[in-house]
Amino acid sequence: MAHDDHGHHTVTIIVNARSYDWETKEITFEQAVELAYPGQPPTEQDTYTVRYSRGHDGHGSGSLTAGHSVKVKNGMVFDVYRTTRS
Repeated sequence: MAHDDHGHHTVTIIVNARSYDWETKEITFEQAVELAYPGQPPTEQDTYTVRYSRGHDGHGSGSLTAGHSVKVKNGMVFDVYRTTRS
């Protein structure tokens, strides 16, 4: 975990097997979806599932739902799945 001159901390998180430098203490469901599917706004037919692992003690793994967030930790892994109803 690195610190910049302003006291911000940067951690590396993994979203769908891609590394990202993350500068805030938490990540929202919506931010995780945007990292996983950049520039692809959800439609009414899309449903997203966000699962995480390697998180903080007591919250090491779980699911993230719309409108919620979770504290991030260096090396935390997020798997974001999109299901489209036809």
